[in-house]
Amino acid sequence: MFRPLAIVFVTACQLCFFAAGFAQDKSVKPGINDSFRDPNVSQFTERFEIESREVFALRDQIVQYCEIKPGSTVADIGAGTGLFTRLFSKLVGDQGRVVAVDISDNFLEHIRTTSRELGLKNIETLLCKDDSTELQPGTIDTAFICDTYHHFEYPQKTMASLFAAMKPGGRVILIDFRRVEGVSSEWTMGHVRAGQEVFEAEITKSGFVKVKENPDLLKENYLVVFQKPESKLVTPTIAGFGAILPRPTAIEQPRAGAKVVFDATADAKPDTINKGLDRVARLLNLYGSSGLAATDVKVAIVFHGEATKSILSHEAYEQRFGQKENPNLELIRKLQEAGVEVMVCGQALNYKGFPDAEVAQGIPVAASALTVLMNKQADGHAYIPMH
Repeated sequence: MFRPLAIVFVTACQLCFFAAGFAQDKSVKPGINDSFRDPNVSQFTERFEIESREVFALRDQIVQYCEIKPGSTVADIGAGTGLFTRLFSKLVGDQGRVVAVDISDNFLEHIRTTSRELGLKNIETLLCKDDSTELQPGTIDTAFICDTYHHFEYPQKTMASLFAAMKPGGRVILIDFRRVEGVSSEWTMGHVRAGQEVFEAEITKSGFVKVKENPDLLKENYLVVFQKPESKLVTPTIAGFGAILPRPTAIEQPRAGAKVVFDATADAKPDTINKGLDRVARLLNLYGSSGLAATDVKVAIVFHGEATKSILSHEAYEQRFGQKENPNLELIRKLQEAGVEVMVCGQALNYKGFPDAEVAQGIPVAASALTVLMNKQADGHAYIPMH
């Protein structure tokens, strides 16, 4: 099995932790890989390649779901006895290759031997180091991590290494045990350090975006697919708006529990989205790229001044500005669905000559922007002007 290396992120804040004696290279699950330092391959083959193991019994369905393309390069991370390595070999064909990655040379030697015996010439083996997958940057189309991620002692460093190895658009297929209190077995609860939500957050924090999940194929395990964005810019939380560049190792990452109110007064051309809305979307996408949820930050935005028109209904917008649709409303709806509180100043509506009936449905009218900003700041919201 694959045993990744300790993460060393040295930032200004973390230096404080070092000074306080909190080591940054502490394993998240010490000792979990002891049995793989010098494994008896025959014993593990009997244990892994048996019908009572769910991923073995459903191996053909799993491989089919992976949609491996001929000529592609697949990395089997934590390849073990090479079960899926051999199956992927048949799919990538003569022009493709499969890289079996493992921390144990016993397993890799077994894979080399069986590959020769079966005439599988497109299989390579790679002994990873404690601090790296050792995969070359930009070389992998698909990475397969089956019942192995919970063995990553240092998941952030490991996933950063894998992110660098993936081609743009490359996919990571994660299979791991469901860990649910009161449902999962005693073995799972003791062996697997965390549940699906935690593992997904760690993977997305490294820059990958979750693209799909198959909730029906497996019972004891879950199957999730992530992707390295084609572009450097991503929109993990508010799809299609407020694109950001993931910076997983930068200082001052988004923090759960923050509260902010945006003061939107900036004007925008009738066919352009108000920059205040775009800024809110960017903030939520920053949270998403850091593995946090939109609910981890409380956001409010109030429109007044020249920005007041941003909240008009499609009908009112077309009548006043000749645009068939208000380009802001789609984003407003997505932000509201994510928990953002969107309001418009009642005084500004009056000053601009917009009757309440022209306000898009679902957007509340506040007594004034002044009172919104005063009340929100009194409640602990940070103030961000968008003038």
